[in-house]
Amino acid sequence: MIVDVPAVEQELARIQRELTNSEVRTSLFNLVVFSPDAEKTMANEALNYLLGKRAARVIHIVNGAAHENPTEESRLDVSARCFIDTERKSVCFQEIVITNGSDGAGGAPGSWVPLLVRDIPTLILWQDTLCDNQDLLAHAQEQAEKLLVDTEQSVALGDPEDAILEVVHRIVVTDRIPVSDFAFKRLRTLQRLVASAFDDPKRTPLLDEISSVDLAGTSSPAGRLFSLWLADRLGWTIDGAHFRDRRNRPVAFNHTQVAVGCSAEVHIDLMTSERIHIAMQTAGCADVDYPEGEESHPVVSVPGNGELLLEEVDAIGSDALYRNALRVLDRY
Repeated sequence: MIVDVPAVEQELARIQRELTNSEVRTSLFNLVVFSPDAEKTMANEALNYLLGKRAARVIHIVNGAAHENPTEESRLDVSARCFIDTERKSVCFQEIVITNGSDGAGGAPGSWVPLLVRDIPTLILWQDTLCDNQDLLAHAQEQAEKLLVDTEQSVALGDPEDAILEVVHRIVVTDRIPVSDFAFKRLRTLQRLVASAFDDPKRTPLLDEISSVDLAGTSSPAGRLFSLWLADRLGWTIDGAHFRDRRNRPVAFNHTQVAVGCSAEVHIDLMTSERIHIAMQTAGCADVDYPEGEESHPVVSVPGNGELLLEEVDAIGSDALYRNALRVLDRY
């Protein structure tokens, strides 16, 4: 596949002229999406939320075509989507879809790097498996200011859970690449609820008295990330499938994917035989049961992929909480 960059730019300009007569806002960033999904369903779920909010050059690289049709060669298609903002200016996605065929040319950096708009940030949105695409991933990382992954989705696509943690640990901790993991970001509401349960100065000392934690209502990858976050915040070390606290006492961590009667819940058992129970309700609130009584809290719903993507394109930087959680894997 030969990429004629001037021809692509001319076609994008022509399409935009047909779509709008108003002034077109300048692209703020490049977003390169790697996905096995020829329909771009996963990407569009997030991109539709951004449409009209941020202008961007979006390059979709579809990796699954060679598996479905071994004789199909790589190809390139061009399109655009525009939305008129409140200032009567057009906010556009310039979209280039590169189908990576059996020749492998579509995924090669030489096919898509020349199409990046220079002097603006480049983000990689990786919506494919990570473990069996590491060469492609490594080439992509070299071109980007930030890598956006979703380990929950990658496991659903076939990545082994333990192996994917090793991959992201290497990228984030060893290679020091700025990474945000949407699976970790979606835990934010639950993390804040757990942290706030110990905000009262009378309860803060109980953080050193935790004997076990039971989490229900998240996927297995999300449950593992939650446990690593909690271990980092409390100074725990890994002990097989569980942990040890700062005083080297065992702390059990148990996880189930289904929560009964709520969307997610956390049971925290204390060495005093007391229990703290946190339950997120589908109605947008949370109930926290303490030994001395119950409290209800309004909570923000779990952010969707579009909201998360908007946050990431507006703040190019590493996720320190995620990096520190992954560093727990080095503590035995």
